[in-house]
Amino acid sequence: MTELEIKVILADSISNQYPEYIMGIEFPFQFGERRADLALLREMELTSYEIKSATDRTTRLSYQLDSYKSYFDYCYVVCEESNLKEVRNNTPRSIGILIVSNKKIKHIRKSNKFKNHNKESLCSTLPINFLRNKASLKKIKSKHDLCKHISSKHPIETIRKWTRLNFKERYETASKLVKIEKGDTINKDDIFTLTKKSPTKLVRRTS
Repeated sequence: MTELEIKVILADSISNQYPEYIMGIEFPFQFGERRADLALLREMELTSYEIKSATDRTTRLSYQLDSYKSYFDYCYVVCEESNLKEVRNNTPRSIGILIVSNKKIKHIRKSNKFKNHNKESLCSTLPINFLRNKASLKKIKSKHDLCKHISSKHPIETIRKWTRLNFKERYETASKLVKIEKGDTINKDDIFTLTKKSPTKLVRRTS
């Protein structure tokens, strides 16, 4: 299966399991160096899903997942039956595993909850105008320096809350649009909608 095909099945499964979902596709974090294939906000907690199709390499998976644990509350790897063994061998036990089988999502292992987040990584996803407002220092220009400054001034609970609220603001409108227009299942067009930056108003797609 292709990554897009797995995304469609995963997003559809999530939409059925959590009707109140707020979902983002290709969510950038850690100053844009990483992208979560799918991110889900539920009850102000963020879950990441990293897709590994049968043709993807998994040798660096454990290293890649370290950055996910520093930002997300829960982390899952989504794979196929054919590469499940390989994914198990390269994934820490703290990371959850799901497999795609017969166009369904099957839970193999539950994710631990991660709390030891990195403040600067969290700050990296916040808009620069927001960061400047919180910093109250006009002389700080770069986003990296702003994140470093704010990380030294605010507790992690506060910064974490800011990022979850920002994710909601960023993807809530697109998620609502998909819910309105969704047919029997989520499709590739819905995935595209959840990948784009959310509009401020609901605008129906036109064929």
